[in-house]
Amino acid sequence: MTSSYLGGVLPALLIMGLGFGMIFAPAINTATAGVPRQDSGVASALVNTMQQVGGSIGISILSTIAASATSSYLIAHHTGPQAPAIAATHGYTLAFTISAALLGLGAILAILMLPSRKRLEELTSKASALIPETGARGGRARPCAAAPGGLRAAPSGKGDARGPSLLLASDRPGSPTGGGQPSL
Repeated sequence: MTSSYLGGVLPALLIMGLGFGMIFAPAINTATAGVPRQDSGVASALVNTMQQVGGSIGISILSTIAASATSSYLIAHHTGPQAPAIAATHGYTLAFTISAALLGLGAILAILMLPSRKRLEELTSKASALIPETGARGGRARPCAAAPGGLRAAPSGKGDARGPSLLLASDRPGSPTGGGQPSL
């Protein structure tokens, strides 16, 4: 039971790193799609928290399965000096097989349950139609290049010595938290 790092471990690490890089951004995007702008921070935080909690619980369960399978195999087949290594291989193989089956089940559920692009566009257009686009001073709010995310610059009147102020998405009229306006 021998294997080298270069042939047995490195390719899997490279594939996992590439896969994680290609999965996390679309997963966050999919999980927060259709969420109103004022709730996007909470939705993103919830997704990140659930990823951490789910990963912790998943590793705990799979480690328990691997340890149980290893000890059961050792009890049943305790012969020879290679028995602990063979038992560990058996335990990890079982845990990885269960993990792969859960991945397949998750992929099937995602295909069946996630909305199509057309349905997602309908949902986002309905959500954006419900959010008014007027600034706190009555003028029409416009995007501000210097303000990322949900910040928008409100037009300042000629008599305003403070210059433009920034409106948060939650500061729009009719927002449950809003009405107030931070100044620069």
